Amino acid sequence: MMTLETAAGLAAAMEAEIAAFDAYVEAQRAFSESVRARDWPALEGSMHLLESMTEHVAELENARSLAEAALRRELGIGPGEAGESFYRLALRVPEPERTALTDLYRRLKIGAMRAKFENTAVSDYAVGNRTLLAQVLEELFPDKKGRIYGKSGRAVQAGHDAILLDAAL
Repeated sequence: MMTLETAAGLAAAMEAEIAAFDAYVEAQRAFSESVRARDWPALEGSMHLLESMTEHVAELENARSLAEAALRRELGIGPGEAGESFYRLALRVPEPERTALTDLYRRLKIGAMRAKFENTAVSDYAVGNRTLLAQVLEELFPDKKGRIYGKSGRAVQAGHDAILLDAAL
């Protein structure tokens, strides 16, 4: 009976993590829209939201990991035992909990992949725009490549401060 309670605890931890991933993906989409719309105040808000959500997802991942470790201990599976994937662990849990755990695990993996794809999409967009802008500037001003000019129009040394080229671009 104890194994069923532990399996239910793991399932609850997985459901919480899945919900957090879904919310994280939505926040990533808002971040992406802010980048595409060049809405800098919204972008800053999205960044702060994503930071806090990242911490929350990490906490939930830790809770899920602890719940999985507890279930492994109850079933007599040593930590990191060779060949003991999550699906093999689930095979040791009776039905219907087994099916619920494997379905949740699949959903969890899909949520993590969605988050990764959203990150890749916004990264590709930003890199593409940066490359295009660099190529346009190089084509228009080939003699000024690698130089930074101050407000007076004279060349200045590059510092470690951020440079804003065009807020409206």
